[in-house]
Formats: sequence, structure tokens, C-alpha cells
Amino acid sequence: MTMKRITTVLATLIAISIHTFAFAGNSDAMQQTFVQANKAYDSGDYAAAATLYRTIADAGYANWEIYYNLGNCHYRLDQTGQSIAYYRRALRLAPSKTVIKDNLALARSKATDNIEQLPQSFLAQWTQSIVSIASPHGWRVLLVLFAVALSASICIFFCAREYKLRKYMFITGAVILVFTLFSAVNAAISVKNATNKDEAVVIEPMVVVKSSPDAKSVDKFILHEGAELTITDRQDRWCQIKIADGKSGWIDSGIEII
Repeated sequence: MTMKRITTVLATLIAISIHTFAFAGNSDAMQQTFVQANKAYDSGDYAAAATLYRTIADAGYANWEIYYNLGNCHYRLDQTGQSIAYYRRALRLAPSKTVIKDNLALARSKATDNIEQLPQSFLAQWTQSIVSIASPHGWRVLLVLFAVALSASICIFFCAREYKLRKYMFITGAVILVFTLFSAVNAAISVKNATNKDEAVVIEPMVVVKSSPDAKSVDKFILHEGAELTITDRQDRWCQIKIADGKSGWIDSGIEII
């Protein structure tokens, strides 16, 4: 196989990979709904805009912009819990977007509960900062591109006759392999974060956290709208939750799963 043919094959593979991850585009109906939602928002009808944006999300066309717009709608409607929930959904899909982080911080400032965050380990902070460099889609694209490049380097290595070229491709392949594994790990973590169903936000004005999954059990503490929590267990309609300061208990309603 000549170098020219190898180059042509590599270019074709990369083009196919990029096409595979290209945005397919929404249906005409969803595009029209999106336009109507934007018009409703611009005219100040935030409730109608939220309903239309949610229609798009429920139809399977949700992206970070739809969730971000939903967060804006609920913020305008003074629904702090819902706005935080949707901003966090948007941030999962686009973790590097500063505009989402800023609006989320603004929504959080309206929450009643001031829950102190327990300190994270350096490794956890470092991992989170690396993963947030790109979206889940972005990490998948990088993974595919590195995998294609690795396959090409292996192909060239076995097809090349010159010792120097084989040596160069061996070193190149080793470096690309490291980046491929790095992308695979970060893609897996990013997708896991984006699909995590163990985090939630309180959307009711107030919820009582119980000591056990029983309405007659002792009240432990109260959470207000906008409080963010992690679900650690489920029993029927009850959820065992834990908040950032380490407190835990059981609640049976009033939360929105992120």
C-alpha cells in the first residue's frame, strides 16, 4: 500500500467519523416550535415559552441550549428550583459554557438554604476540571478521531518498508494510544455524569426530611426550594438523600431529578 493510498484512506475514515457525530438536525415541526418558543420568550410570555421548550425536550431533541432556555424561563417566573435544575442539565451537556455557569450562580443566590460544601480531594477536583474541558459529545468525537489515527499509524507501521518510517510510526502510535485511552476515560466519565439520575433539586417551597422512609418518622431537617441533593437510595416513593454538608435523610416528594 503506497503512502498516497494510506493518506486517502485515513482522510476518508476521518470524514466518516466526523459525519457520524454531526448534528442531524431537528424536524421541521420542532424547528417551528423552537421559533414559537423564542417569540414567546421575547414577548415576555415565559410560561408559554417554557411549555414549548419542554415540548422539544420531551420529543427527544434536548440539547444544552434548550435546557438553558428552560432555565431562563423558570428564573423569570421566579421558580428557583426549576431554574437550577435546568441550568444544571445544560451544564452537564456543555460544561465549559461560562454563560450557563454565571446564570446557575445567579439562580443559586436566590435559594434559601446556604448549604456548606464539604471540601473535595485534590484528585476529585482535578478530574472534574479535566472532564469539564469538553462535552460528552466532544469527548466521543476526540475518542473516535484518536482511534482512527491510531489505526492509521498501525497500518502504516506494517505497510512501511523503511526502518526509519516504521520507527517513527511506532513512537507516534504509542503517543496516540495514550491520548486514545485518555479520551476514552474522560468520555466514559463525562457520559456517566450527563446521564446520572442520582442528583436532584428541591422544587417545592419546602420539604421535610425524615429519619426513615415513613411519614410518621422523626423530622430531621427542612430543605427549601433550590436546595441541591444527591439520591443515595430508593424505597417505593421514598428517596434517601444527602446534601453537600453531609446531612442525610428521607423525602417522598417535592424534588426534580436532574
